[in-house]
Amino acid sequence: MMWRSHYETTTDVPAETLYRVISDIENWSRWDDELEFVRMEGDVRPGARFVLKPKGGPNVSMSIESVLPPSRLVDIAYLPGAKLRTIHEFLPAGNQTTVRFTLEIWGILGFLWRKAVGEKQIAGAAAQIEALARYARSLD
Repeated sequence: MMWRSHYETTTDVPAETLYRVISDIENWSRWDDELEFVRMEGDVRPGARFVLKPKGGPNVSMSIESVLPPSRLVDIAYLPGAKLRTIHEFLPAGNQTTVRFTLEIWGILGFLWRKAVGEKQIAGAAAQIEALARYARSLD
């Protein structure tokens, strides 16, 4: 059984700028203070692999499932007994951008990862998206 949850908000930062920041995977730790580091192998494309290390946690193997510049990047985290898909979407809406952050967790231990990671990420999504937007504004 798959668990799915999402958070949605709007920002004044253009979708192209937000996508540029989210697709610069090696620099996620510059705006996400929950991460110690991210190491990317190769270009941002479907199938590309990377490793991230949450503060106080173990390294997590990840891959990019799909990209659709400048509006969507989907990655998958490979967790013991489960997978966690994160869908980052940036949708222009007039002079604003709708930002949608969706999590999907499935696998034999998915229920544990939902409690340990998924629900906390959704609860912290507003602050994470604000940090992303703040960093994106600093680049222009």
